Amino acid sequence: MEESKGNEFILMIRALWNEQKKREVLYLEALKKDGMGPFRRVLSQGHVSAVLFQKEIRAVYDYFKCFLNDKELADQNQIASHASLQLLENANGKEEVASCLKKIEAATLQLYKSLRHYLDREPEAQRLMDEHLTRTSEFYEMLCKLESGTHRSYGLTAAA
Repeated sequence: MEESKGNEFILMIRALWNEQKKREVLYLEALKKDGMGPFRRVLSQGHVSAVLFQKEIRAVYDYFKCFLNDKELADQNQIASHASLQLLENANGKEEVASCLKKIEAATLQLYKSLRHYLDREPEAQRLMDEHLTRTSEFYEMLCKLESGTHRSYGLTAAA
């Protein structure tokens, strides 16, 4: 990977990892809210997927790191944005919680789409990122339906 493309890749993979860390914190915070009922299953799956995706993103990052000469992703430096957490804490009801979570899913989807062209010569990494993209898209679509109040069954078909 050429140096300028490598630097861009570093920024993109870090941003994606940070978004997944934010997802982890926000889904966990949403699970603590009262009145979530059957929506808790989706929230649990969202939290688990965020944790799993972070580990897989770290593996992709570590694979490229030997070529990129960059410092590691550090858990202690990754904190969910205060504004997102505040919005979630102030959300009342499933629809408002879904709306807050939908915003983070949309940002995450954009990062996955932007990252794709950096992985064109690495089919295994690209396959993994495509799986993340598909799964995150499913969460996004489900949150859109829940936000509008049109979806009554909150289960996902596959485990996170």
